[in-house]
Amino acid sequence: MQRASQKFKILFLALVNVFTANLTFAQEEISLQELIGRALEQNYQIQIYRNQAEAAANSNTIGNAGILPTIDLTGEARNEINNSRQQFLTGETQNANNAQNTSLAGGIGARWIVFDGLAMFARKNQLEDLELLSQADKRFYIEQTVADISRIYYQLLQESQLLNAYRKSLEVSQTRVKFERRAVDVGSSDMLDLQLALVDRNTDSSLVLQQEAQIQELSISLNRIINQNLTNRIIPTDSIQLKKEFNLVSTLQSAKENNAQLNQQQLNELIALSETKIRSGELFPEIELFGNYSYNRQQNEVGFLSSRRSYGPDFGVRVRFNLFSGGQKQIAKQNAAIALENENLLYDDLEREVEASIRIAYLRWSNSLKQVSLEEESVNAAVQALEIAAKQYEIGEITNIDFRLIQLNAINARTRLLEAQYLAKSREIEMLRMSGRLLQDL
Repeated sequence: MQRASQKFKILFLALVNVFTANLTFAQEEISLQELIGRALEQNYQIQIYRNQAEAAANSNTIGNAGILPTIDLTGEARNEINNSRQQFLTGETQNANNAQNTSLAGGIGARWIVFDGLAMFARKNQLEDLELLSQADKRFYIEQTVADISRIYYQLLQESQLLNAYRKSLEVSQTRVKFERRAVDVGSSDMLDLQLALVDRNTDSSLVLQQEAQIQELSISLNRIINQNLTNRIIPTDSIQLKKEFNLVSTLQSAKENNAQLNQQQLNELIALSETKIRSGELFPEIELFGNYSYNRQQNEVGFLSSRRSYGPDFGVRVRFNLFSGGQKQIAKQNAAIALENENLLYDDLEREVEASIRIAYLRWSNSLKQVSLEEESVNAAVQALEIAAKQYEIGEITNIDFRLIQLNAINARTRLLEAQYLAKSREIEMLRMSGRLLQDL
C-alpha cells in the first residue's frame, strides 16, 4: 500500500512538471526556417508561379510590342503540266499535250510600322507591367505559403505539447486504477472508486488517441506543402516567441507600400491604363514603311511567251486609316476607360479592406496577449491546486471525483494557455503578411 502511494506520488509530480515545463520539446528534427526553405524549393505551385514569371519576362520585348520591323523571306518553285488547244483569230490552231510550264520566284520583304497612334509604346509599357504583375503574383503566393506553413507549424507545436500533457495525465489515471484495485483487494476501498478510475483512464486514453490523430493530420498538411513523403513525422524544434510590441501606425504604412495584394492591384491599374492608350491609338492612321526585292523566272512550252524573267526592288510608304468600323473601335476605347475606372475603384476598396483587416488583427492580437498573461496565471494556480490535491488525496481528504476535477482543471488551464499563445502568434503572422514584412521578419 505504501509503495503504491509512493509510485502515485512520483507520477503525480511528473504531471505537475508537465504543466510548469517550457514549451520546447527535447526532440529536435526540423525548424520553421528549414520547412520554409524546402517549400520555396519544392512546392509545386511556387514552381508554377516562377515559370509564369519567367514566361512574362520572355514576352517583355520591343519586338513583341510591335516596335521593330518584320522581315520575310519567300520562295516558290512551280511546275505545271497542261493539255491545251488554242485557236487564233487567223484560223490557226495550236495543240499541246503534256506541255510543261515552270516558274521560279523568290523575294525578301520588310515592313515597319513607324506610327500607330503610339499604341506600340503603350503595348511595351503593358508588357513591362505584366512582367511585374507576374512577379507580384509569385510573391503573393510565396507569402501565403509561408504564412500557412508558419501557422500549421506552430499549431503542430501546440498540439504536440498538449499531447505530452495528455499522456502524463493518462499515466496518472493508470496509476489511480492500479491504486484503487489494490485498495479494493485489501478492503480499504469499494468498487465504485475503481470504476470511476477506469472511466477517467479511458477518457484520457481517448484524448491521447484523438490528439495523435490531429498531429498526424498536421504533419500530412506540412508534408504536402513542402512536397515530401506524406508519412514523414515532423517534430517542431522552435518555440512560440511572441512579439510584445507592435506599432499599428508603422504597420499600416508598411502595408500601403508593401502589401502584395495592393501591389498587384496597382499593376492592374497600370495595365488597364496602357489598354486605354492602345485602344486610343487604333483611332489614328497607321503609317508603314515597306521594301521588297523579288526575282521571278518562267519557262513555257505553250503560250505566247516562251520565257520571262524579272527582278528588282520596290519600296514606299503605306498609310491605312479606318474610316468606319461600325463604331467598334470607339466602343472598345470606352470599355477600356470603364475598365480603368473599375480598377481604380478596386484599389480604393482593397486599400480600405487591408486597413480594416490590419486593425482587426491588431485588436485580436492585443487581446490574445492579455489572454496569454491571464492563462499563465491560471496555469500557476492550477499547479498549486494539483500539489495540494496530491497531498489531500494521499491521506483520503478528497474523493476521486474532486481529484479528477482538479486534474481536468489543470489540463484545461494548460490547453487554454497553448491556444492563447497559438492565436497570438497566428494573428502576429497575419499582420506581418498584410504589412508585407512576413518574409523579412521570418
